[in-house]
Amino acid sequence: MRKLSLVRNIPLLIGGSFILLLLLGSILYGLFSDPQEPQKVLLDENNRAIALAPFPPSPKFPLGSDLDGNNFLLKILEGAKFTIGLSILIAFFRMVISFVGGYVLYLLPSYFRRILDGLANALHYAPVTIFTYVLIAPVILSFSWSYDTVTKIVFPVLVLIFVSVPVLSLYIQNELHLIAKREFIESAKVMGGSRLQIFRKHMAPFLYPKLFVVFIQQVGQVLIVFAHLGLLNVFIGGSDVRILEYDYDTGEATIAVFSMSNEWAGLIGQNFQYVSSFPWMVLAPVTAFALTILAVNCVVYGLTNRYTYRRRRKRTRESFTHHVIGEDSFQMKS
Repeated sequence: MRKLSLVRNIPLLIGGSFILLLLLGSILYGLFSDPQEPQKVLLDENNRAIALAPFPPSPKFPLGSDLDGNNFLLKILEGAKFTIGLSILIAFFRMVISFVGGYVLYLLPSYFRRILDGLANALHYAPVTIFTYVLIAPVILSFSWSYDTVTKIVFPVLVLIFVSVPVLSLYIQNELHLIAKREFIESAKVMGGSRLQIFRKHMAPFLYPKLFVVFIQQVGQVLIVFAHLGLLNVFIGGSDVRILEYDYDTGEATIAVFSMSNEWAGLIGQNFQYVSSFPWMVLAPVTAFALTILAVNCVVYGLTNRYTYRRRRKRTRESFTHHVIGEDSFQMKS
């Protein structure tokens, strides 16, 4: 019955299918497709130039093209595995580390937990994007020449993981504290169960469903932070800083930051200067972000409201049964 209810959960089915198909399509495209040569000039039947890149949306370029003539639809598809994959990876390690941290905090004395609760309330209002930008920008932008590619990818991911661990750890600790007040936990303690046994057998089954919902929510939050950092020219999937022009008289250099993986935040940041001239170059990755975050919210809504759907179906069946099989449906024969 539980599997059947999940299949009938329309928001969960739509959101999960969209994310899964997009992620699998991006992985398969990267594995089996041959890289296409960019088309900077669009020719007609007589091989005469009729347009120069970037091309607006058309049947040949559904989402338009970039300055080099690359199909933006294929760039979005290629960058999906990095954007969605990194967000899932970051959210997963957030939950794993926070789970351990929350259990350790749960074992601490109550007065120490009250102090940490006050700190957690302050962290709830802290701008995550500003914190991550201050920590990541020196590696990605200011001193990028002194770090290798692996550091430029791994360090931002670690920052995004640990920046939310304190708040999530305290959330898990509070959930464990609420579960510990239930009567069956007290009964398990009276029966002589150890802390580890009580946690594994009695507390964890109540905690895991909530943690799974929080994990899905964290995926959406990481995607939002990706988009914000992209506007600040901080690309999580790897960035390449190039010198476009250098003035020997003043010693000033004009630099530009490019995404190394075509992840969506990088596409937004590196093309944001063309939003007025070629708006599709920004609207395409923004739309991809919006649809993916909407799909994540659909999954969360489906998980948190599946009992509502179950009650609705039960009421529908009861009313249908009452309508079809009533007292008037039976007649006594003499």
